[in-house]
Amino acid sequence: MKIFKNNSILIRGFMMVICFTFFTACEEGPNFRIQEYPEQTATGISHTSGYPGINVTITGTDFGTLKGAVKVYFGGILATNVVSCEDTKIVVQVPAAAISGKVSLQVWKHLNDSFAEFTVLPAPAITSVVSSNAINTVAFPGVDIVTINGINFGTDASKVAVSFNGTAATIQNIADNKITVTAPANYATGFVSITMGGLTVQGTPAIINPTAAGDITPYFLSNTGNFVSGGGFVSNTDAYSANRWGTLGAPWITNAGAKNKTNASSVKVGGFSKDGGNRLCFETWGDTPVVDGKVYQQTSMALPAGSYTVSFTYYSENHPTSSVYCVAATGDGLPSLANLNTALGYVGTWNSTPVGATAPNSATGATNPITAKFDFTVATSQKVSIGFLVNMAGAATKADYFIVGGMKLVKN
Repeated sequence: MKIFKNNSILIRGFMMVICFTFFTACEEGPNFRIQEYPEQTATGISHTSGYPGINVTITGTDFGTLKGAVKVYFGGILATNVVSCEDTKIVVQVPAAAISGKVSLQVWKHLNDSFAEFTVLPAPAITSVVSSNAINTVAFPGVDIVTINGINFGTDASKVAVSFNGTAATIQNIADNKITVTAPANYATGFVSITMGGLTVQGTPAIINPTAAGDITPYFLSNTGNFVSGGGFVSNTDAYSANRWGTLGAPWITNAGAKNKTNASSVKVGGFSKDGGNRLCFETWGDTPVVDGKVYQQTSMALPAGSYTVSFTYYSENHPTSSVYCVAATGDGLPSLANLNTALGYVGTWNSTPVGATAPNSATGATNPITAKFDFTVATSQKVSIGFLVNMAGAATKADYFIVGGMKLVKN
């Protein structure tokens, strides 16, 4: 019993030493600091009313610089985007679901439950953007009127700014659900937007400036095939049934001279074939010549004054006594071969296959076409006809063959 008692005393003493050491280690050392943040003071807000999505500025003191420590509530709804935080200024975006009422600010654990009131206004919205042009996504600068339809625009034009892809436009008329403007000069193709009370909203579809340099094919021409892969032209309703021949669909115009084939209904057709994927096509096998054949279309609108380039992909097995020209001409129609020099511009195509042969040809194969192009200029705004003037001699055996894969019109 004496031995056990002595051991017990030793154990209790050892435990007291451990506890003393532990608590001593937990005491605050010379480098230990408890950070106390001063209580923030909010003194004002930059706007007392506005739209969800706008930025407002809260002013005051002792905000710190850590955005993550800041919480702002609009009518009890937490803002999810604190844009910036400085010691005397906080910029925050009004949340989409904000409710009119008190504005509360919390920085770390310090809460100012109601330092300002904010009224949420019904936000403007654009439902459509429509040009007065026949193609309602195209607007000529200084000419076409563009109507912006929507809601909550108000009626004070001084409070609304309209922009065409960054270029300001002057408002002609404004109502709460409609704004009209004239397309501004030199605007870039893009979206129309309005800015009200610090909020910018964007409408669709994009509005196209047809006078701007670049590819303008979709706005002035149609049914022009696929320039990259070839084919894709659309035939007319007199299309082939049992054979491959037909005429090009609108807006292409095909004269009688170009119709050197007969379809399954015994109707004269020409200028189109489904050979190789629906192409603009001429062929004179079987003693069927083409004399001043014309396949063309007039631009859907007057081209603005300026310089243009027409380019197209094609394949040819034509011989030297035949010719195919791509032509641009004023008015509605193309000149005949004898008057070709009256055109605005033109380019001839490859025609070096010997008579009676199919090779050599203009490329390594019908699926590997080449590209040709020419330039023309219009001094004043006008419609222009663009198409092909074809003269192909017939032959008892192998004769001429010519296909176009796609066309493009570019404003320089």
